[in-house]
Amino acid sequence: MQPIATVLTALCFAAITHGEIQPAEKTAAPAEKTIVENGEIADGGYRYTIETTETPDLTEWAHSTLVPVIEKWYPLLVKALPSEGFTAPQTFSITFTNSYQGVAATAGNRVMCAPNWFRQNLKGEALGAIVHELVHVVQQYGHARRPGAVRGPGWITEAIPDYLRWYQYEPQSHGADIRPGNIERARYDASYRTSANFLNYVTTQHDKDLIVALNTAMREGSYDAEFWKKRTQHSVEELAEAWKKSLSESSAKPTPDQLPR
Repeated sequence: MQPIATVLTALCFAAITHGEIQPAEKTAAPAEKTIVENGEIADGGYRYTIETTETPDLTEWAHSTLVPVIEKWYPLLVKALPSEGFTAPQTFSITFTNSYQGVAATAGNRVMCAPNWFRQNLKGEALGAIVHELVHVVQQYGHARRPGAVRGPGWITEAIPDYLRWYQYEPQSHGADIRPGNIERARYDASYRTSANFLNYVTTQHDKDLIVALNTAMREGSYDAEFWKKRTQHSVEELAEAWKKSLSESSAKPTPDQLPR
């Protein structure tokens, strides 16, 4: 006769192997909810997608704060950068993803945003950064439309978005102002806000239609060094010299709070 313990062990093993007693099943992890907002802009019928699946903490900000800016400003940016025979993308997407580090980048009609940077700048530069990227969506300089087209310089590609951002979208922020201590080393081709400041100088002093013409040349792949002389009668180097002189003169003037009372 077998010991009782041995018999019980055998019975338990038989029950498990025949399905009468099953080991506890692992509970499947809930599927990650895809958080996507799809919208259509009445002015132009443009459609957009904002994805915050990886960053649900940014979903409410995107819905309540970012969407109104997109819906107002994308059509305005399209109108600011026209060129013959060109149609800006009718659809675009903005994705907040942990796989991207930095600030934001645009490829075609897709904008990728770095969540950590945006979390730190929701009350500062976050919206302006998106406006900058939307200008890239509109530019489409990688698809030149004429034989023999040449890709234009990168500083212009970045200067135009910052010009529209700092001088059209948020001029009150003075984000492209150049501090007196930085004037001496400022370069017209430094890209971004410094070059935007240069474009603003040429626009206000020489050619009010400069941005449209410059965008067209870049988009068509027809930009060359003679562009500036054709538009203003001055070379870009001459314009840059006059620009830096104007910056120095402006910095030397007393501000209203420095004037005697």
